[in-house]
Amino acid sequence: MRVTIHQPEHLPWLGLLAKVAASDLWIVLDSVPYRKNYVQNRNRVLLGGRPTWLTVPVFAPLGTPIHEVRIYEAPHWRRRYRGRLTQALAVTPGANHIGPVLELIDAAPAGGHLADLNLDLAAWLLAQFDVTVPRVRASALRMAGTRSELLVNLCRAVGADEYLSGPSGRDYLDLAAFAAQGIAVRFFDFDHPTYDQGDAPFVPCLSAVDAWARLDRPELPSLLSRYRLSPT
Repeated sequence: MRVTIHQPEHLPWLGLLAKVAASDLWIVLDSVPYRKNYVQNRNRVLLGGRPTWLTVPVFAPLGTPIHEVRIYEAPHWRRRYRGRLTQALAVTPGANHIGPVLELIDAAPAGGHLADLNLDLAAWLLAQFDVTVPRVRASALRMAGTRSELLVNLCRAVGADEYLSGPSGRDYLDLAAFAAQGIAVRFFDFDHPTYDQGDAPFVPCLSAVDAWARLDRPELPSLLSRYRLSPT
């Protein structure tokens, strides 16, 4: 069984959806410390031709595990979030169909867990791209370790015999630790597709909601097939 292990990003980009789609199981890495100023509580959309952040305010003291990070009910953040998203998509074919995302934002309880919201949004996006890969949370597996040791233990916990790593894994993975447990490692390199974003130059690595809003649904799954798998 091939697994990928990845943190729960907010409104994830096409590359994460593609890596999940290329796997048999997504282990949601929510047991490691929250990373500030990353894409765990925010992501980008195009607004007026420029990348613009959609941000969920959070309460996350240093070292807080991702699964314990809570939404901070800052004044008017939902109105600001909704306004930016609806304005960004107003010129796209999907403008009238963004209701489910807005409903998930509105339904997230004050003081609720960020990871729950992120996974609800990811599940909605994955469904739009016809991805049905199951997931399990690392926090539920309760495996110890750091870096490669943790990844190996998570793979063992679910019976995986292949781990699908992102390209940065080439720089830090202890491949011998995987091999010792009979787990093959392959690296996933995503070739970002281009699609019509209007008159401005194409901007890659936005939230996948951008592609969803601009393309017909039958066109979406093929965007996730543009990747290369490299053996160690």
